[in-house]
Amino acid sequence: MKKIAFIGIKGLPSKGGAERVVEAIALRLCDQYDVSVYCSSKYTPAKFRMHRIKLLRVPTISGKYLHTPSLVILSSLHALFFGNYDLIHLHNAEISFVLPLLRMRYKIIATSHGPAYARAKWGLLAKVFMRGMDALFTLFGTSVTSVSHTMALYYSKRFKKRVEYIPNGVEINPNIDISAAMQLLKANNVNPKEYVLFVAGRIEPTKGCHLLLEAFREIDCKIPLLVVGDLDQVLSYKQNLLELADERTKFIPFISSKEVLFGLVKETRLFVFPSTVEAMSMMLLEAASLGVPILASDIPENTKVLDKYALFFKSGDVGDLRDKLLWALDNPEKMKQLAEGAKSWVLKNYSWDRIVKRYERLYEKVLRLS
Repeated sequence: MKKIAFIGIKGLPSKGGAERVVEAIALRLCDQYDVSVYCSSKYTPAKFRMHRIKLLRVPTISGKYLHTPSLVILSSLHALFFGNYDLIHLHNAEISFVLPLLRMRYKIIATSHGPAYARAKWGLLAKVFMRGMDALFTLFGTSVTSVSHTMALYYSKRFKKRVEYIPNGVEINPNIDISAAMQLLKANNVNPKEYVLFVAGRIEPTKGCHLLLEAFREIDCKIPLLVVGDLDQVLSYKQNLLELADERTKFIPFISSKEVLFGLVKETRLFVFPSTVEAMSMMLLEAASLGVPILASDIPENTKVLDKYALFFKSGDVGDLRDKLLWALDNPEKMKQLAEGAKSWVLKNYSWDRIVKRYERLYEKVLRLS
């Protein structure tokens, strides 16, 4: 049985982003391959286990700028000196500084999950460093992929190397905890099907929450707005959001349970996704797969995913967001039709079973290389 190791995520169980991708691949391929996943000991509980997947817990240094580098470096050193893998799948282009080291011994599939340097939480030097990793990412990966169609084209054009676009996926029948979601709504004095919802794991400027709050202030309605996610990523931005919010806005901390979060999404009247920068949002895909009406920014990464099955507004334009928000709330039947189309479209084209088969074919291709 061929051995594959994953490097580049914080750990499992997944909480979003690249972790969900690794989890989906590992769970579906662990019967065909011997699968190992490098994890931060601070992130993955000591007693946590996954079916036929080896979780290799690595000690890390705490801190915004040290946690990920320490995790990636120690994982790579362990793989280099103690591992015995046939293939390593590295996730996130910004950690490509370890690729030259890993290529001394291994074939590498490298996957980009979007431009990390676009996030507001990073300082100038960190952003310059991360942008510089693009060259190493394309140069040293045996095979290179991106979850973003836009980024795949960018890498291919700039570095003259084929980068395969393999999108994220969704579960066909996800577990949903409606009961817990209802309790959460009740605790916040909110009725099901009578709220607008914004969700982000990390709430930072590129997620566009400030745009939604500004637009929502200009709408005369009694329907509440729920903002779900971690507000503490950029404290100055958090303060800005708290000042923009009116009495109809309720802030709910990050929900670690996917089942509860999906329940909250399932019961919303309208899911709003105003991001100005994305690679390929897992949350947007999942909301569409749950059959809820969606209002999203018209960045290519969103329109590519949802095609004609969502209502789009001009990215960054508060006035257009306000107008489209009003239209969506005033036309529930038309939004329901869009939602039904989005669900069918996403489940047909972005199921994890379909996406993982593409990764499996790529693994087989790379493993055949001499």
